[in-house]
Amino acid sequence: MKAFLKKHKFGFTLLFALIIGGLVISLTGGCLVYRIFHIECLTCGMTHACFEAMRFNFRRAFMLHPMFWSMPILALYVIFEGRLFKKKKYDIILLSFLLLGFIVQYILKYKGIIVT
Repeated sequence: MKAFLKKHKFGFTLLFALIIGGLVISLTGGCLVYRIFHIECLTCGMTHACFEAMRFNFRRAFMLHPMFWSMPILALYVIFEGRLFKKKKYDIILLSFLLLGFIVQYILKYKGIIVT
């Protein structure tokens, strides 16, 4: 376990910094993009959705942000410093599908098909 932590120290540090940064933004008034431009970003609602998922309220989490399930995958991606698979092309394919999912949910939200 110590060898694993030592090998991925940068990844864990970056993940911890991202979590702290997200909490600070959440506690200081929410999304910076929304406060400046008055439009929701691709991840608006993600913090609340993740909190609901941690409470095992998956229906509410899905209602807040349909891509909440991607956060553990992205956390692993950060921890392992951009290498989840041995071949880099599989990492690119996975991230492309996740990005596509975020874009599709964003479009559906603004078309009124998904109501958050």
